[in-house]
Amino acid sequence: MKKELQRWNLAFMAVCIMFGAIIGLIIIYAITGEFNFSSLLGFITGATILFIINVIKVLVKNDNTPETDERTRKNMLKFLLYASNIFIGVLFITLGIITILGMESISITYLWIIIIAYLWFSGIGGFIVSRK
Repeated sequence: MKKELQRWNLAFMAVCIMFGAIIGLIIIYAITGEFNFSSLLGFITGATILFIINVIKVLVKNDNTPETDERTRKNMLKFLLYASNIFIGVLFITLGIITILGMESISITYLWIIIIAYLWFSGIGGFIVSRK
């Protein structure tokens, strides 16, 4: 019974977030007289996402076998190590080329696009490596 309750901890956390958010909004309404619907919708969205993730997690995992073994962890560590080093290398080479070309200012948007692309590629690659 205790193990089953531990599996539902994320759903409990989502419910607690909702109650805390509602209490916080009531306090803010009592103090300022304004009710902020956008923060309420944000809390509801976040709690719903946590609840759905936990339901999927609880329904998918029904046995006592570990999800990953030592080989999978080693492969994931190697992949993420190589991915981060390659990313930093490509970033330095790109910045070096841009500096040689004489560009003195770069839009922050382009740097964020590179960082988000790295996170996407390493996340998708890590997911693929963890499944093999």
